[in-house]
Amino acid sequence: MFCSRKNNNRMNHLHERSLRLVYNDYQSLFDDLLRRDGSITVHHRNIHRLAIEIYKVIHKESTNIMQEIFVIRDTNYELRSQTFLVQSINTVRFGIESLRYFGQKIWNIIPNEIKASNSLKEFANRIKFWIPNECPCKLCRTYIKDIGYIN
Repeated sequence: MFCSRKNNNRMNHLHERSLRLVYNDYQSLFDDLLRRDGSITVHHRNIHRLAIEIYKVIHKESTNIMQEIFVIRDTNYELRSQTFLVQSINTVRFGIESLRYFGQKIWNIIPNEIKASNSLKEFANRIKFWIPNECPCKLCRTYIKDIGYIN
C-alpha cells in the first residue's frame, strides 16, 4: 500500500501490458482497458481493502491488532458516523504517512451510502465500484522535482 511512485507505476505498467495482451488492443488508453475489463488499479484495490478493514474495526469484526491501530473515540452522544481517536502528529513519515492517519482519511471520503451498509458482504460489494475522486495519499498528488508535492 505504501509503495513508491516508481513501484506503483511499474505495477500499473505491467497491468496495462497484460490487458493489452489479453484484449489484443495496443491503441486504447489504460483507463479504457480497465473499464473494458471491469477492473481497477492496484492502488484503488488497496484502498478498497483498507476500507473493508476499517469497516470491520467499526463493527468489531476485526483482529485485536487492527483494533489497536484504528481506535474508535468514545463519546457520550450519538454521532452520524464513527470517529477515530486522532493522535498528535509530529512527523510526516510516522504521522501523515502512517496507516492510522491514512485509514481515517480514506474512511472520511467514503460516501455515507456505502458506510451505511448493514453487513460486511454488502459493504464489500458496494465499495468495489467506488473510486475516490480526491485520494489523500502522496501517490495521487502531483510531484514536481526540486519543488515537491503540490495540491
